[in-house]
Amino acid sequence: MELGYDAWAAVRARTIQLLARNSELDRDETLKRGAFVSQGSVKMHLPATIGDYTDFYSSIHHATNVGVMFRGRENALMPNWKHLPVGYHGRASSVVVSGTPIRRPLGQTLPVDGADPVFGPCRLLDFELEMAFFIGGPETQLGERVSVTESRKRIFGFTNALRAANLNPLMKLGYDAWAAVRARTIQLLARNSELDRDETLKRG
Repeated sequence: MELGYDAWAAVRARTIQLLARNSELDRDETLKRGAFVSQGSVKMHLPATIGDYTDFYSSIHHATNVGVMFRGRENALMPNWKHLPVGYHGRASSVVVSGTPIRRPLGQTLPVDGADPVFGPCRLLDFELEMAFFIGGPETQLGERVSVTESRKRIFGFTNALRAANLNPLMKLGYDAWAAVRARTIQLLARNSELDRDETLKRG
């Protein structure tokens, strides 16, 4: 993942060649026995080791719907929402592979008829579907910027994640989140994009 976009594209192209019908791998039974394992004997893991992550509040429809519930339709979006990326720093250790048993979190909530918060299990545990993406490419130094133009080639791939709880932001955003076992690469999802057209022109 650290090698960058060109390496990702090359690996994807070679994988497609090897998995094609009548490829050298398809024709060689010895190679196939060494290259493939039975699905039943496989234990799936996260697509990559997650060292850090940020949760962005970036869907205008989601932000509007939530804002209507708390502030009414006239003031659904906060004034700064369209001018800066609203994000929350997450707890990377809380991200687990899809299918991992999830424990109901404990925290403080304010009873409807009470003046003081009480400690106990989350009573409104639900899920929300979120899109996640993995950032790759060469390591940047502290303070080094990645341009908007370059940023698309930094996205290794996309996956989906699930999380939610009715506790405070620290508990809610640090609570377990499921992430899918597969990351869909940006080349797969943008085959007709400008990035792929650039690669076609390079190959001439």
